[in-house]
Amino acid sequence: MFYNLNVKIVPNNIYELLTTRGLAFWIMDDSSRYGDDLHISVYAFFNKDVYKLMFTLQNKFNIKCSIHYNKDKNLIFIFSKNLWII
Repeated sequence: MFYNLNVKIVPNNIYELLTTRGLAFWIMDDSSRYGDDLHISVYAFFNKDVYKLMFTLQNKFNIKCSIHYNKDKNLIFIFSKNLWII
């Protein structure tokens, strides 16, 4: 479901698939602190898939976030004032 011809993708139904437990595992696996804020690494995904993930975090979990770039690689940036939600 998360691969198409060996390319990592985000399925269109990610809103239904991502649970709070899944979000916790994702953060424990792919995130790092950036000062008081948090970055989630999403390097392997195309921009359209990163936007799907960001909008899912915003709409489903009410997490204010944005997309940042580190050496042309995508990161989802979660602002510290939202970390209490997580």
